[in-house]
Amino acid sequence: MKDEILSALRKFFEELEGKGDVDLKRIEWELDNIIYPYIGSYIASGELSKEEGREIFEFCEKKLRELKESLSRRS
Repeated sequence: MKDEILSALRKFFEELEGKGDVDLKRIEWELDNIIYPYIGSYIASGELSKEEGREIFEFCEKKLRELKESLSRRS
């Protein structure tokens, strides 16, 4: 499960990096209101361990920081 989620998230962030008109607020909203709750539900159901969930959250936060840095360099 963890590998599938990370693969989908990698694709999500790669597509964002290729876009020129990225809305950072929208991405943060999607993470906070769509992606993170699903990860939490997988942890609650036992489909992901807490450690696996933590790895996914950390991956998302790292990629979000990288995206912010990339956008700030474009400005």
